[in-house]
Amino acid sequence: RSNMAGTGFEAMLVRLAKDVESGSAFSSALELRPHAFSRTVVAMARAGEAGGVLDVICQRIVEGIEDGSMPLPSVEPGGREMVRYWRALGRMLSSGVPVLESLRLVREEVVAGELAAATEQVEQAVLKGRSIAETMRELTDVFPEEMTMAVDLGEQYGNLDEQAFRIADAVESRDLSLLPLQDMDRLPPARKTANMLMLTAVQQHASDIHVEPTEDGRGRIRFRVDGVLHEFEWPDEVKQPPEVPYAELVSRIKVMAGMDIAEKRLPQDGRIELRVNGKPVDLRASTLPTVHGERVVMRVLFREALGLDLDSIGILEDDLAKVRQLCHVPHGLILCSGPTGSGKTTLFYAMLNHIGHEGLCLMSVEDPVEYLLEGVAQINVRPQIGLTFARAVRHILRQDPDIILIGEVRNTEVANLAMQCALTGHVVLTTLHAATAPGGIKRLVDMGVEPFVVNASLAGVISLRLVRILCSECKQEAEPPLHSLPSEAVEMVSRAEGTSFCAAKGCEHCNGTGYRGRTAIYEVLIPDDRVKDVVASGGDLASIREAAVAAGMRTMLGCGIQKAARGITSIQEVLRVVPHGPNE
Repeated sequence: RSNMAGTGFEAMLVRLAKDVESGSAFSSALELRPHAFSRTVVAMARAGEAGGVLDVICQRIVEGIEDGSMPLPSVEPGGREMVRYWRALGRMLSSGVPVLESLRLVREEVVAGELAAATEQVEQAVLKGRSIAETMRELTDVFPEEMTMAVDLGEQYGNLDEQAFRIADAVESRDLSLLPLQDMDRLPPARKTANMLMLTAVQQHASDIHVEPTEDGRGRIRFRVDGVLHEFEWPDEVKQPPEVPYAELVSRIKVMAGMDIAEKRLPQDGRIELRVNGKPVDLRASTLPTVHGERVVMRVLFREALGLDLDSIGILEDDLAKVRQLCHVPHGLILCSGPTGSGKTTLFYAMLNHIGHEGLCLMSVEDPVEYLLEGVAQINVRPQIGLTFARAVRHILRQDPDIILIGEVRNTEVANLAMQCALTGHVVLTTLHAATAPGGIKRLVDMGVEPFVVNASLAGVISLRLVRILCSECKQEAEPPLHSLPSEAVEMVSRAEGTSFCAAKGCEHCNGTGYRGRTAIYEVLIPDDRVKDVVASGGDLASIREAAVAAGMRTMLGCGIQKAARGITSIQEVLRVVPHGPNE
């Protein structure tokens, strides 16, 4: 009271002291003055009285008031909301306030908006017997995965208050990267392995996680990085747990993905939502029963909006002009062919960014929506409820679109719908599984689309592959191995512009692979009269290819050789991914 002499707070403290001297509990005296003391302060004081540590709790209240995390009716809260959230929660839990009461008080007195709504969902889930971490993992827009993993540890080992303070410090320093690793060694082996393989995959920019059964029952884990599978290795800062029974690891992943862990005879699909380093990540999990056990593959999708432009794709100058030309056609079908993971969606999103959204209605139907794109109405197909590609496209046409992105032409019905949309004044972008650009045209005809419809609607075909980029730290110049190249490639090497052919070596910077990152090699086919004549006459693939080259199409092999000649990639890498031979 002496410290408050001369302030407006002095008179209230005098009355507070009189209440206590007359036999009232300290917390009750505080509760009688809601204009000065929040319910959070009252709850902490009551817990301090029950535990006989009121002096310690009062000190915590003072610390909370000083750093702005402890709410007072007459004091404006300070600092970042997420920091206040975790500090207030940590102080209440460490004072002995029950978890549900702590969550409710934080929601009502410390935070507001989205964070308060998410906390209410956590409360309701806890009332139903679920854990806080389990519920937070469903709220990835609010709680990053690092927070969830720290809370998971706190709930498991009874130090949730410590984890709350640790999270607050990490948020305040704007660095969550080490947060889940600090107590990771205390997790059960299956949980630790599942958490770490997902976190490491995201950090290494892996596109897929393979969890594979082996004959000896031990299993193995591999990441697909830059298109190539690599064995999973534990981070140096984390102690590797005892060997995890393979079935336990698979069961843990299935639980996280919302699958039936008892069903091991049939394939299953599931989804895991994470938020790592503030970025939303979607893992699409698939299980498949094999003779040695269930095999799990998780596709890693970074669900943030892309800011790609066409210049970043890696298209050579003359072909880039053709792609930009396709971006501005008034109507027609733009087809992109290539295998899964070859960059088709990335290219289309870059094209949509180049087109721009001003004055246009852009809509897409995809399976799944891999990236969020501002200004585009994106639709996920859901065959289980009847929302197929064909049905979605029919309804999109009633929405007055200008540009339609159809994720994939899977059957004749969708192919004909795409052609009809293109013929009726829309720009349609869609993908098809074909090895080359001429092969994309041939595939449409083989699916039953009439050749005259193909010629009337098709604006262009782009075929893509991704090749690894040579590591800039260790690549070394090397003569092309002409004796081992196909004859077509030998001729292209001799005509290549610029001769800085290099080979992969391997260093610490690229983890010994000799490559770091990927770039596109491609074919861009703009059908002219020569190509259309061959298609109309029912020509075979070789005839379409010959007409396309005559029309100015650079072949994918030629594109790859040109990039190898510039020292971007190696000839060996080009030949690894480029289809070549008499039928391509």
